[in-house]
This record gives sequence, C-alpha cells and structure tokens, in this order.
Amino acid sequence: MTDPASAIGREVDQLIDSQIATLRGSNLTDLDLIEYRDRAERIENLVSVLDRIEGDKIPKWHPRLRVRSRRSLAGRD
Repeated sequence: MTDPASAIGREVDQLIDSQIATLRGSNLTDLDLIEYRDRAERIENLVSVLDRIEGDKIPKWHPRLRVRSRRSLAGRD
C-alpha cells in the first residue's frame, strides 16, 4: 500500500504539470483560468495536508515545492 504522503505528492506533481501546461497555452479562456485557480487551491490544500503529515520535511521531500512562498506556488502572490 502507498503511504499517504507519496500519493499526495504524485497528485501535487500532476497538478503542477497541469498548471504549467495551462500557462504555456495560448488564448486562455475564462474556463482555463477558473480551472487554474481551482488547481491552485487544491495544491495549497494538499501542501497543507503534507505539512501536517511530514512537518518540516516538505522542502526535502519534494524539490518542486522549494519556493519562497507556498502561496506564490498556488498563484496567490
């Protein structure tokens, strides 16, 4: 069985890849932006769960989360 942190990490990876793909696209629609915002919220919530599960290990656990602020990762500068 997969541990919860690994499963959450895979989902975060997929969401981040989707965010990047959205931003690379041209002619973004309103729906694209709504979905982008929804994914950003999901990423923020998952990172919060990981914080509770693994505490300060998050930056070591997932290199893509090594950002100045998790809020900026989620699109909330």
